[in-house]
Amino acid sequence: MKKVISIVLFTVLLIMGMSGCDGEEEHPLPSAVPTPKNNMETLTIYSINSDNATLIPVPVKKSTEKLSGKYIAALVLENLNEEEIIVDSVKQKGKKVILSFSSKGKPIQKCSEKMENLILECFANSLLDNVKGCSEVIFRCDGKAYKSKNQSFGLNEVYASE
Repeated sequence: MKKVISIVLFTVLLIMGMSGCDGEEEHPLPSAVPTPKNNMETLTIYSINSDNATLIPVPVKKSTEKLSGKYIAALVLENLNEEEIIVDSVKQKGKKVILSFSSKGKPIQKCSEKMENLILECFANSLLDNVKGCSEVIFRCDGKAYKSKNQSFGLNEVYASE
């Protein structure tokens, strides 16, 4: 009889051990959810952090358009979201990009010296970083020498360079 009880007890313990009935619940291991690879290409332009009035890099979606001075200036203008900034023209002549602002808007008018500097830095840094072959940025006003109440530059004076 002891032999039968021992066999039954052994069998019960064996079955419990194989089925995982040791008093603990089984929890399946979490599996990683595959995330699709993001193939969106971005480029970095500069904008103004309005909270503390500093320059900040901003990643923006890169389109199929050539990274020209006009395209980069348009991205900066769009990102600044400032309707009073008017860009008259953007031209590339060799290693120089020449950007002309309208005298009717910012940064020429209605702009503090700090804000004017931030706006100019946004455009200059964005152009230098993204336009192939650009190593110098010149700012003008209405196609002539840049002059605001805060600053003035000669007609071909380089504002920023690499």
